[in-house]
Amino acid sequence: MEAKPDSNSSISDHHQPRRFRRRIETPAAAETLPEEIIEQILVKLPVKSLLKFTSVSKSWRSLISSNRFIEAHLEFSRKDPNFTHYRTISTYLPPRKSVEHCSFPSLFNGLVTDAADVDVDFPFDFSKKVVRVMGTCNGLVWIAPNMGHWFLWNPSTRQYKQLPDECDRTNVVVKYDFKHAFGYDESTRDYKVLLAHSVLSKKNRYETTVKIYSLRTDSWKRIKFFNNSRHPSDSRVSGIFVNGKIHWCKDTEPNSRCDIVSFDLGSEVWGSVAEPSCVESGYYESPSLGVLDGCLCVLYDFSRSRIVVWAMKEYGVSESWAKTVTVPYVDLTLSNPSIIRPSLCVGPKGEILCMLGSSLMIYNPNDNRFRRPGMRNFGAFLEAHVYYESLVPLA
Repeated sequence: MEAKPDSNSSISDHHQPRRFRRRIETPAAAETLPEEIIEQILVKLPVKSLLKFTSVSKSWRSLISSNRFIEAHLEFSRKDPNFTHYRTISTYLPPRKSVEHCSFPSLFNGLVTDAADVDVDFPFDFSKKVVRVMGTCNGLVWIAPNMGHWFLWNPSTRQYKQLPDECDRTNVVVKYDFKHAFGYDESTRDYKVLLAHSVLSKKNRYETTVKIYSLRTDSWKRIKFFNNSRHPSDSRVSGIFVNGKIHWCKDTEPNSRCDIVSFDLGSEVWGSVAEPSCVESGYYESPSLGVLDGCLCVLYDFSRSRIVVWAMKEYGVSESWAKTVTVPYVDLTLSNPSIIRPSLCVGPKGEILCMLGSSLMIYNPNDNRFRRPGMRNFGAFLEAHVYYESLVPLA
């Protein structure tokens, strides 16, 4: 969900895209270009180039640093049909202690020489830690160099912020991470992290705790869990952020309906979403959630033969659930066939970037075929996320 800031916000806020009417001082070579043309060119450029261009003139620096331009660039990056500014970011399995990323054009063009998985250039030293990517939103990445210590990081601008410690360990014997999520609260123009975990207290009983971190206030606060009587499993499932809300599929038995729990980041109220009502018959594993082309999806795993994806085309309208795509299983040497996420992203020409086990694959629903991206420096990973470049600040 993109930001909709007001016109008086500081640089740490966002502004709605609009035409820039102020006069721009330009270098001599560009003096003959209309202002609007200059702005249209700049908004399409990668962040690395824009950061360099802040040194061209005070006017260019002011423009590129403005909230309106940041939002316009974010909107272009998100909607670019060529996915120019999209990246995958992967947490690798031990013994590798790295997070690596790869551009979408490299993944989808099929050229081995272009598709290189590159080590992330952290602006801090994590050389002795296994860094886990917890989630992404609007170009920001939530990472954990070790569980219990969190960072928000913009890999494009290399800005980062360490979150304050959220855990009160004075009365805890064992902590079990349960659910986590990262998203954007449009109503307050605030990025939020949610953690829900169960602990075995010194009183020898399990207690569920839910806390939310606000980037705007740089603080945590505790909220009520949607069902305090329910004992959560140690599933460590990342919440799915769609339409300003975070979603989880509660643990269910095989062949059962999907019980979708939602949490509104604005009102901070728990709710539910009606699941698809016309799922085809047959044995399937516990349903899971994903995002496909911006829509909330439910994924049904039919006995490791295929994954059927249902998408809610109009959020909150139960009648809008529609079977979108069926993804067959493929045999992969390095992959666990019980793990499949055909919902990372829809790429150019409608192809779907899938995570199957510990490998990335590209599925073409038009001819029902998979292909493996020809990538150098690429190995088995724990999880993969998608983000797009942005100038979104953390200050």
